[in-house]
Amino acid sequence: MRPIKVFVTRPVPEAGLVKLKQAGIGFEISRRPEGLPQKELIQKIRGKDGILCLLTDKINAKVMEGAGSQLKVISNHAVGYDNIDIPEATRRGILVT
Repeated sequence: MRPIKVFVTRPVPEAGLVKLKQAGIGFEISRRPEGLPQKELIQKIRGKDGILCLLTDKINAKVMEGAGSQLKVISNHAVGYDNIDIPEATRRGILVT
């Protein structure tokens, strides 16, 4: 079984990263607090199993398609999920938290 990989779209509190480490999940973090343009975001999430994003990151069908079929979870570090295309995630079998 290959290791799980997650892309974190922006800096988040260290406590969240500790939880990923404790679970043995590999991750890459964008240190740009303003977020990434969609094209760059797609490049960074390609091949990842999960995305940890913030409310200002638009996760739509194009982004999900760019990630690849191994994408299984999108976790929003926010209140709400208006930034995520829920019907598209559901269609693809991607869990949204």
